[in-house]
Amino acid sequence: MSGDGATEQAAEYVPEKVKKAEKKLEENPYDLDAWSILIREAQNQPIDKARKTYERLVAQFPSSGRFWKLYIEAEVTILFYFFLYQHCSIHCSDRKQIRNIAN
Repeated sequence: MSGDGATEQAAEYVPEKVKKAEKKLEENPYDLDAWSILIREAQNQPIDKARKTYERLVAQFPSSGRFWKLYIEAEVTILFYFFLYQHCSIHCSDRKQIRNIAN
């Protein structure tokens, strides 16, 4: 097995609890316990990977302000850090200020 294949497998790893939640959603797309598992998993992923879960979530529950809020917060958080980094890379003499401002 080549190093690239191992990297692909590691990148494609899906926790067992997520697989079970996906299976539950196949049976009942409104299962909030299963969605909770997927949401928690999405919150621990970069937005480019989590976006698909959030989009599925708001498509399934289009009138849920709570779920839309989760999605928007995930998108806004990445924008905040991007603009913060841009600002500090231009204006901050000490990169540690980024962490101080963010916390």
